[in-house]
Amino acid sequence: MNSVVLSVLLLSAIGLVGSVVLVSASKALAVQEDERLGEVVAMLPGANCGSCGYPGCEGYARAMLDGAPVNSCGPGGPDAAKRLAAYLGVDAGDVVVKRAIVACRGTADRVVLQERAVYHGAHSCRTYATMGHLSDGCTDGCIGYGDCMATCPYGAITLNKNDVAVVDPAVCIGCGLCTTICPRHLISLVEKSDVAEVSFVLCHNTLTGKRAKDACANTCLGCKRCVKVCPQHCIEVVDNVAHIDVSKCVGCKVCMGVCPAGAIYPLAWVSPSERRKS
Repeated sequence: MNSVVLSVLLLSAIGLVGSVVLVSASKALAVQEDERLGEVVAMLPGANCGSCGYPGCEGYARAMLDGAPVNSCGPGGPDAAKRLAAYLGVDAGDVVVKRAIVACRGTADRVVLQERAVYHGAHSCRTYATMGHLSDGCTDGCIGYGDCMATCPYGAITLNKNDVAVVDPAVCIGCGLCTTICPRHLISLVEKSDVAEVSFVLCHNTLTGKRAKDACANTCLGCKRCVKVCPQHCIEVVDNVAHIDVSKCVGCKVCMGVCPAGAIYPLAWVSPSERRKS
């Protein structure tokens, strides 16, 4: 037999045997897809924010099918947890509701606005933040170019008249995307309290003395007056800034009355569902 023909037949036989082996192996080692995966993913809000601790909604859906709790989706809230629990036949549990808040109030005459007027770089908070070491203003305040506003998929963030980011609690679903985009880490997710309105320090300024007051008229001075009068002992000053534990705050507002800078404001809890009813 011609050696060329023999070689072709031999290679064809090897290929055929290899194909049979590969097909058999793929069937034997195949991971069976849970038929419920698509349904579970459809019950999630699709934000893919990662606030649940898993890589996106599909990642969380797979985890739930493997036994993970169904109440870890902040954006979906209690409604999503109930739907998932009913479908999967498990207990919904309690969902921790969170909303984003910007720890800055700013002022119309804050130094950063004057510096921005002569700044010629990209209109991005993250780009501008690299120039922070050159600033005479508050290096811990809102820059005001709206990176967080552009990132929010639900339109819950706007800039006020002082170019400071403000979160609408009636629109925010607590996905947490804005918290990762802010270069100065001003935005945090705050858990819903049992109290309708708690106190919150709208400042993140770690500067002290005259420089702090020159940078922003509404800066926290770290004077500890609020610490001394709080009946719940839920306020502490860290790095010259007061911090309130909202889980302990009872909403008495005594701290607001003694703050010489007016840096403490009420944080109201309004859910998207409550807004739709009003």
